[in-house]
Amino acid sequence: MKKLLICCLFGNTANALARKMQKAADAQGHQMLISAIGVSNFASVAPAFDCYLVAPHIQYKLDELKDAIDDSAPIAVIESYPFASMDGEKVLEFVMARMPTMTA
Repeated sequence: MKKLLICCLFGNTANALARKMQKAADAQGHQMLISAIGVSNFASVAPAFDCYLVAPHIQYKLDELKDAIDDSAPIAVIESYPFASMDGEKVLEFVMARMPTMTA
């Protein structure tokens, strides 16, 4: 099972999005676990995950977040509108298109 971690400033918004994405992933039969964390706890939790999404409002921290993970692990900034609208299905589509390791 692949594990995806979503990071936002405090983790609250990312957690809401993660729940919607998990529901969509389960409905589509994807074997994945989607979790969320605030940026201050990212480095301590990140090693347990395979792929990462970053909220658009903290994309300025992308280099700092990359330093906490393996260089080969995919990390991407979520598009602004799907994040703001909490569109779990749209963000899941983004993940499946941009991170082929999640489908393996």
